[in-house]
Amino acid sequence: PNTMLMLLFLFSHRGLLLGCGSNVVDKFFRVRALPKPGEKGFFADPNRILEDSVVGGVTLNHLAWAALLGVPSALLALQGDDPSGRLIRRALENDLNVRTDFIQASDKFTTAESYVFVQADGERSIIMARGATSLMDAEAVEARFGEPLAKYGHFVSTEISQVPHSGVLKLLKLANKNAVTILDLDVSPSVAVNEAGLGTMDDLIQCVKAAEILKPARHAAEELLLVLMPNLGGADAVASMPATDVVTHLRDVCGSSLVAMTSGSDGCALATNNEVLRVPVTPLEKVTDATGAGDAFLGGLIAHVYAHGMPRTKDDLVSLGSFANRVGAVCCQILGAVPNDEARRMLGEQIAAYNPSAATRNETEARRHASDCDEFFTSLKDDSAAAAALANDGLKTEEIAAFAESVLDCAGNVLTSGIGKSGLIARRMAASLASTGIRAHFVHAAEWAHGDYGKAERARDVVVLVSHSGRTNECVEAAAHLKSVGVNVISITGNEESPLARVSDVSISYRLIVKEPLGTLPTSSLLLQEMIVNGVVRELVQRRRFARKNFLRNHPGGSVGETLRRDD
Repeated sequence: PNTMLMLLFLFSHRGLLLGCGSNVVDKFFRVRALPKPGEKGFFADPNRILEDSVVGGVTLNHLAWAALLGVPSALLALQGDDPSGRLIRRALENDLNVRTDFIQASDKFTTAESYVFVQADGERSIIMARGATSLMDAEAVEARFGEPLAKYGHFVSTEISQVPHSGVLKLLKLANKNAVTILDLDVSPSVAVNEAGLGTMDDLIQCVKAAEILKPARHAAEELLLVLMPNLGGADAVASMPATDVVTHLRDVCGSSLVAMTSGSDGCALATNNEVLRVPVTPLEKVTDATGAGDAFLGGLIAHVYAHGMPRTKDDLVSLGSFANRVGAVCCQILGAVPNDEARRMLGEQIAAYNPSAATRNETEARRHASDCDEFFTSLKDDSAAAAALANDGLKTEEIAAFAESVLDCAGNVLTSGIGKSGLIARRMAASLASTGIRAHFVHAAEWAHGDYGKAERARDVVVLVSHSGRTNECVEAAAHLKSVGVNVISITGNEESPLARVSDVSISYRLIVKEPLGTLPTSSLLLQEMIVNGVVRELVQRRRFARKNFLRNHPGGSVGETLRRDD
């Protein structure tokens, strides 16, 4: 039965879009004028140096747009355990609905940053540091991300921008054989090889030939074509070439299943094995900021392929190009390259314009399926599969043993804590422990910093923190403070690399990918937490030889007490 449930778990999940590439904090500074070499410059306001810090990056951007369009997405990255890394992870989790399970954060790494100096007329200079992204070569990619790529990648996307070419190629080769692989050629090949120093031109050529979907910008496509086909007549001849000819040549020489080239105001050109066409840009009355429009285009393209499969006919290709263009158009109407509330509102309008009958048809389908209670039974199956995965291969015995010993060795009180739905699990854990003779109480995670640190006694009490992400600020801050004053801290989390897991003396981490409604509505994750709490309680009952007569003393009421008295 467990094998069948595991198979159900694997087949009932379409998998994730796993994106590996640039993720950066852009720090903006206003200056009076951009200084020339040898000159001294001044900030526009001597009392206000840093104007703003904004998360972005080629890969982070397209993951965010794809996630907004319903594609379950996760970032593969190395980041520092530093302010910029924490800013990116908070934005991904709280604002962009991009999973952070596979981000490996460490104080040994430095998060990528760019420093953007803007003068009064809008001209700017940028200084870029790739940080830990520059360390993601072939060896690092295989060692750190080989397992999630093989297990969970339904789509795998990467870039020629900041990741070393060897890492890009290894990523594309490690992807599940059934995965759709996507390469975003964001910079010109010469810039990637010379200025960025990502690898050799031969390495880059191997990368573009390894991806199933190739998405270059026009300027990068032209230069790549000159490298791959030097007999086309030179740069001027390629620059004057129709966009459809450029993507046709790239398709033929790279062997791509789909080439999607963006050309700014000229729209996009698309080529598959059977069709080649150009799709005009979506008309706009005003462009607010074109930054990241190509990334949004790619997010739309991925979402369309995720929902409908690879295009097979001319109509499919037109539909894909039109939809991706419309997503790019939404990006042009907001400030910045990642979707915000305004983008969410406009995207609904764009989808309606793209397919006016979709809303009515979807409502009809939803009502029809609702009458069959499909989602209800899907939830049961997903929960059963997640439970089987946890029981079979989701936990480490040494973590469970150490957790139980920490509670058994507690000379004082066990104080459970959490926030939101995980807080409810923590409250239930305290109740179950108390009923089995262990002094236990619940403390809301938000209350620790408002006087409740006084409830924890140094060297006597144990604090148990419960958090699915392991990144909830209230829990992480409480754990750090409690440890600093000598209180033993243990935790239950869904991410062994999370800040909470790392700061805890012991952590049980269930490290499973679960599919939940709306991408983040806690359902199956709560089941896993409940299972772990049940297991801990049962293990402690056995280790303490806690008898039924003792349980009756603590729980004489209700049907439980009645049953205990009758059986006594």
